Amino acid sequence: MNVIEIKELNKYYGTSRGLEEATFEVQEGEIFGFVGPNGAGKTTLIRVLLGLIQKSKGYASIFGEEINEESWQINDDIGYLPSEAFFFPEMKVMEVLTFYKNMRKVSDSKMLELIDLFDLDINKIVSQLSFGNKKKLGIVVALLHEPKLLILDEPTTGLDPLMQQTFLNFLLEEKKKGVTVFLSSHVLSEVEKVCDRVALIRDGVVSFIFKMSEINIKEHKKIILSPPMLDQNIPGLILTKTIDNEAFYDYEGNINTLIQSVGLQSFQNITIRDASLEEIVLKYYKKELE
Repeated sequence: MNVIEIKELNKYYGTSRGLEEATFEVQEGEIFGFVGPNGAGKTTLIRVLLGLIQKSKGYASIFGEEINEESWQINDDIGYLPSEAFFFPEMKVMEVLTFYKNMRKVSDSKMLELIDLFDLDINKIVSQLSFGNKKKLGIVVALLHEPKLLILDEPTTGLDPLMQQTFLNFLLEEKKKGVTVFLSSHVLSEVEKVCDRVALIRDGVVSFIFKMSEINIKEHKKIILSPPMLDQNIPGLILTKTIDNEAFYDYEGNINTLIQSVGLQSFQNITIRDASLEEIVLKYYKKELE
């Protein structure tokens, strides 16, 4: 079952493009990463999904119901975290949580469980909270009613590394329960840790969608050789730069084939490591610009 479906979705602000022919689906129980630089169109698409802004044309649905002015009821099953959360500044954290708990008809035990997990100081006034603590409050509010779908816009910005890991671990546990997560982020390292599939957006256009398992199968590698390879005609091996007596390469292909070729020459040093998702995405960006 597809929880989110997007087909040829467009959004324009006057003559400025926000989204252009976006098409993809998010399956039930998966963590779907939506990545791209700031201003790429990530937040625009989220706002269309939530009905906060109207699309210019195309199709968007959640739980099989098309998003329009009449579709507000599906929000009962959605937990939304904006990139920057705002709350009543004069209220204490506990008062904010109680307000949402009563509105969502949430049990006290669930609220207290989340307060403890995300280490919230419930006696602080919202206006006194740091950006990171406001983000933690936003996370708890989004999770209070145990939604079937989480739509998260830059959720870990402002969190310390330990809390980031706590949050990502929580998402993985929610996935086991069948919760679907739409995770918009420009922090590719966190996407790499938890996502099943990833879509790349740039300048309003969704460039490609891939499974994280496919990235691992393709064996994207980073190679450093000293001295450089004498034979530069190895399929899949691309020289990216040379510094002094060290040569840096990108490699995509069977690692055994590469090792056989490398074994024909003597080297002082050899480094072979997996390319990160960030490095792979930057490589695709460069291809688009060529």
